[in-house]
Amino acid sequence: MNYRNSKIRRSKGFTLIEVLTVIAIIAILSAILVPTISQMQSTARKTRDVTNMRQIINASQLFATMNGDLLPQPGHRVSNGQLNFDPTGPAAPSIGEVAAVLALEADLNDLNIWISQSDTNAMQLNGPTPVLVNGNMNSDLADTNPLDDADPENPTSSGFLSYHYVVGLTLGTPNQTPLIFSRLSNSGSSGWGPTDMYAGEGGHIGFAGGAVNWFETQGAAQPFAQLFQPNGTPATTMDSALPTGADIAEN
Repeated sequence: MNYRNSKIRRSKGFTLIEVLTVIAIIAILSAILVPTISQMQSTARKTRDVTNMRQIINASQLFATMNGDLLPQPGHRVSNGQLNFDPTGPAAPSIGEVAAVLALEADLNDLNIWISQSDTNAMQLNGPTPVLVNGNMNSDLADTNPLDDADPENPTSSGFLSYHYVVGLTLGTPNQTPLIFSRLSNSGSSGWGPTDMYAGEGGHIGFAGGAVNWFETQGAAQPFAQLFQPNGTPATTMDSALPTGADIAEN
């Protein structure tokens, strides 16, 4: 009787081999699933960026239909709920000022549209945040460099946005002309670098015709070599892909 009870008690436990086997299986599954989940999250963030950029392009085209076929120009500004235009103004607006123009004229008033979840240096927002406050650009957009903030670990009040925008285009601009693209440290470079929002992996470009494409950096291949200059020859930089009179609205 005692032998039988002892045997029954031993059969209720797990042997060391069984425990190690389970741990090994969990480790193998983790090695397979964790990269897959991470990749899925990255893909979801990029998809959201494409959706937001298309909204910005659509709003830009709507703006042009109401403003003589002009997409946002260097001289466009918002003040006290009114759109002002100074055609002689040489300075390109900040990206925040472009956002304010489209918020006023095309009802694109959610600041989250201009921020990518892949962009660790962008503004940190808690929920929906308006671009316009009392008819003027949100004051948080006036501070354009989070690295200069008193508290760089919490750049909530910084105006750093995730995209750059090309001002000076029209509805007649060739479809393949860049209109909006993932923030670029240097528009004179041949591609995105390691300090940009996708850590040198590449970036999105939204074109005047409405398309938004992902351009990947692969070895020596540079993304902007796939663009074209206004004369039809291959471009080498973002700057060279823009028509005369166009400028880039940055942070």
